[in-house]
Amino acid sequence: MSEQRRKEEGWAAGVGGAAGAGAERSAAQDPAALEKRGKPGRRSVEDRVQAVLELLSGKASVDQIARRHGVQAETVERWREVALDGLATSMRQGSGRTGRELALERNLRDLEQAFTRVAMQKELLERALSDRPSRPRRFAR
Repeated sequence: MSEQRRKEEGWAAGVGGAAGAGAERSAAQDPAALEKRGKPGRRSVEDRVQAVLELLSGKASVDQIARRHGVQAETVERWREVALDGLATSMRQGSGRTGRELALERNLRDLEQAFTRVAMQKELLERALSDRPSRPRRFAR
Protein backbone atom coordinates (compact mmCIF):
# COMPACT_ATOMS: atom_id res chain seq x y z
CA MET A 1 0.00 0.00 0.00
CA SER A 2 1.41 3.42 -0.89
CA GLU A 3 2.18 6.09 1.75
CA GLN A 4 -0.47 8.39 0.28
CA ARG A 5 -3.14 5.70 0.53
CA ARG A 6 -2.24 4.89 4.15
CA LYS A 7 -2.70 8.52 5.07
CA GLU A 8 -6.05 8.70 3.27
CA GLU A 9 -7.34 5.62 5.09
CA GLY A 10 -6.11 6.82 8.47
CA TRP A 11 -3.04 4.69 8.75
CA ALA A 12 -0.13 6.32 10.58
CA ALA A 13 3.35 5.04 9.74
CA GLY A 14 3.12 1.46 10.92
CA VAL A 15 -0.02 1.93 13.06
CA GLY A 16 -3.31 1.07 11.47
CA GLY A 17 -7.00 1.27 12.15
CA ALA A 18 -9.12 3.88 13.87
CA ALA A 19 -6.51 4.65 16.53
CA GLY A 20 -4.16 6.14 13.94
CA ALA A 21 -6.91 8.18 12.36
CA GLY A 22 -8.16 9.42 15.71
CA ALA A 23 -4.69 10.46 16.80
CA GLU A 24 -4.14 12.40 13.57
CA ARG A 25 -7.56 13.98 13.74
CA SER A 26 -7.34 15.02 17.40
CA ALA A 27 -3.88 16.54 16.96
CA ALA A 28 -5.01 18.51 13.94
CA GLN A 29 -8.25 19.78 15.53
CA ASP A 30 -6.97 20.45 19.04
CA PRO A 31 -4.88 23.66 19.16
CA ALA A 32 -3.79 22.84 22.72
CA ALA A 33 -2.12 19.67 21.41
CA LEU A 34 0.12 21.84 19.21
CA GLU A 35 1.02 24.09 22.16
CA LYS A 36 4.59 23.64 23.34
CA ARG A 37 4.79 22.44 26.95
CA GLY A 38 7.58 22.25 29.50
CA LYS A 39 8.77 19.03 31.03
CA PRO A 40 6.18 16.25 31.08
CA GLY A 41 4.16 16.43 34.26
CA ARG A 42 5.17 20.02 35.03
CA ARG A 43 2.17 22.29 34.85
CA SER A 44 1.74 25.94 35.76
CA VAL A 45 -0.27 27.06 38.76
CA GLU A 46 -3.01 28.31 36.43
CA ASP A 47 -3.23 24.90 34.73
CA ARG A 48 -3.48 23.12 38.08
CA VAL A 49 -6.09 25.55 39.43
CA GLN A 50 -8.18 25.18 36.29
CA ALA A 51 -7.91 21.38 36.44
CA VAL A 52 -9.00 21.28 40.09
CA LEU A 53 -11.92 23.65 39.42
CA GLU A 54 -13.09 21.47 36.54
CA LEU A 55 -12.75 18.39 38.73
CA LEU A 56 -14.66 19.88 41.68
CA SER A 57 -17.40 21.29 39.49
CA GLY A 58 -17.91 17.90 37.83
CA LYS A 59 -17.08 19.13 34.33
CA ALA A 60 -14.40 16.46 33.88
CA SER A 61 -13.21 13.28 35.53
CA VAL A 62 -9.78 12.69 37.04
CA ASP A 63 -8.80 10.51 34.07
CA GLN A 64 -9.91 13.12 31.52
CA ILE A 65 -7.97 15.89 33.24
CA ALA A 66 -4.90 13.68 33.65
CA ARG A 67 -4.97 12.78 29.96
CA ARG A 68 -5.45 16.40 28.90
CA HIS A 69 -2.51 17.62 31.01
CA GLY A 70 -0.28 14.63 30.32
CA VAL A 71 0.07 13.58 33.96
CA GLN A 72 -0.86 10.56 36.07
CA ALA A 73 -4.33 10.40 37.63
CA GLU A 74 -2.63 10.29 41.06
CA THR A 75 -1.07 13.68 40.29
CA VAL A 76 -4.48 15.22 39.64
CA GLU A 77 -5.79 13.70 42.86
CA ARG A 78 -2.80 15.20 44.73
CA TRP A 79 -3.61 18.62 43.20
CA ARG A 80 -7.15 18.25 44.52
CA GLU A 81 -5.92 17.31 48.02
CA VAL A 82 -3.55 20.29 48.14
CA ALA A 83 -6.32 22.62 46.97
CA LEU A 84 -8.76 21.32 49.58
CA ASP A 85 -6.13 21.61 52.34
CA GLY A 86 -5.48 25.21 51.31
CA LEU A 87 -9.19 25.90 51.28
CA ALA A 88 -9.61 24.43 54.76
CA THR A 89 -6.73 26.54 56.07
CA SER A 90 -8.13 29.73 54.56
CA MET A 91 -11.60 29.05 55.96
CA ARG A 92 -10.36 28.40 59.51
CA GLN A 93 -12.12 30.60 62.09
CA GLY A 94 -10.20 32.87 64.44
CA SER A 95 -6.59 33.54 63.72
CA GLY A 96 -6.49 31.29 60.67
CA ARG A 97 -3.11 29.97 61.82
CA THR A 98 -2.23 26.34 62.23
CA GLY A 99 -0.95 24.92 65.50
CA ARG A 100 2.55 24.79 64.06
CA GLU A 101 2.43 28.46 63.11
CA LEU A 102 1.25 29.41 66.60
CA ALA A 103 4.06 27.37 68.22
CA LEU A 104 6.63 29.01 65.93
CA GLU A 105 5.30 32.47 66.84
CA ARG A 106 5.59 31.62 70.57
CA ASN A 107 9.17 30.44 70.06
CA LEU A 108 9.98 33.62 68.16
CA ARG A 109 8.59 35.79 71.00
CA ASP A 110 10.61 33.82 73.57
CA LEU A 111 13.79 34.20 71.52
CA GLU A 112 13.21 37.93 71.07
CA GLN A 113 12.77 38.37 74.84
CA ALA A 114 15.92 36.34 75.56
CA PHE A 115 17.88 38.38 73.04
CA THR A 116 16.66 41.62 74.62
CA ARG A 117 17.74 40.42 78.09
CA VAL A 118 21.21 39.48 76.83
CA ALA A 119 21.59 42.80 75.00
CA MET A 120 20.63 44.72 78.15
CA GLN A 121 23.07 42.70 80.29
CA LYS A 122 25.84 43.39 77.78
CA GLU A 123 25.09 47.10 77.84
CA LEU A 124 25.09 47.19 81.67
CA LEU A 125 28.39 45.29 81.83
CA GLU A 126 30.02 47.62 79.31
CA ARG A 127 28.87 50.66 81.33
CA ALA A 128 30.13 49.14 84.56
CA LEU A 129 33.52 48.41 83.00
CA SER A 130 33.84 51.88 81.50
CA ASP A 131 32.98 53.57 84.85
CA ARG A 132 35.42 51.44 86.81
CA PRO A 133 38.70 53.09 87.65
CA SER A 134 41.65 51.71 85.81
CA ARG A 135 44.00 49.30 87.54
CA PRO A 136 47.14 50.61 88.98
CA ARG A 137 49.99 49.85 86.65
CA ARG A 138 53.27 48.42 87.65
CA PHE A 139 56.20 50.42 86.63
CA ALA A 140 59.21 48.66 85.34
CA ARG A 141 62.46 49.52 87.20
